Amino acid sequence: MLVSANLGFARASSMRASSATPAAASSTAVGPPPSPAPSPAAIAPLDVTAESLPDTDVLADAVAHRAELMVVKQNEADEQLRIDRMRAEFDNAQAERAELMREMNVLRDMALEQQKRDDEVLKKWIALI
Repeated sequence: MLVSANLGFARASSMRASSATPAAASSTAVGPPPSPAPSPAAIAPLDVTAESLPDTDVLADAVAHRAELMVVKQNEADEQLRIDRMRAEFDNAQAERAELMREMNVLRDMALEQQKRDDEVLKKWIALI
């Protein structure tokens, strides 16, 4: 309770000091003047059983580090997806190529069989003459 009473007193005295001068009253800012940041001693901890205030710099660094790790992990996942897509495209291209080669082999085999039959027919025709 003592801390919150001190905080109220500090705000009230800062409000009086800023509005006492005519220059402060005629400033271009609309609304009440910004209150100065209270000192760390004037801020009550969120947890009344806490011995000290939370270390916001450490927390901010931890959050920033975690965000960096999440970005790195997302980049790795994106890279893995890109590699998987390339693999799938390569596999599809190879499967298409293999199918075309099988078709060419079948057509070549059919052409050879036809050529053999044509040769036999020609031999029989020559034999008739």
